[in-house]
Amino acid sequence: MYVSQVLMSQLPNIEIVTLLIVLTTKKFGYKALISVYVFVGLEILTYGISDWVIKYLYVWAVLCFIICMSRKIEGALFYTLISSVFGLLFGILCSPVDFFIGGFAYGITSIVKGIPFDLLHGFGNFLTVILLYRPLKKALDKAIKY
Repeated sequence: MYVSQVLMSQLPNIEIVTLLIVLTTKKFGYKALISVYVFVGLEILTYGISDWVIKYLYVWAVLCFIICMSRKIEGALFYTLISSVFGLLFGILCSPVDFFIGGFAYGITSIVKGIPFDLLHGFGNFLTVILLYRPLKKALDKAIKY
């Protein structure tokens, strides 16, 4: 997760972290949160601490929870839809921290300001999941056999 995020950091809200969280949660259930929090910890060491840390600690857990509730469902299209909607709503999911820190106006401003990035995030998640879900799932399944 961390390496992919660093390598893709120049692309605005285009990442495969969402897909990797989907795949690890689908395979390992709530144990996938360990990898999520290691990822967040490595990001803290790289980028320092800010309000995004609080957001990442619960937003990625929300994705894990959603995937855990649906992990028996097979098919890339379902997870493409979930990942796309998650990307589109990422700013709204992060907004409780903004509302708490800066009040109503700051929270609304953060949501509105983030709309272009959320659109990119949703579209990026759509592309990465639809293109990479099956091959990465197959590779993960094969790696776990060994």
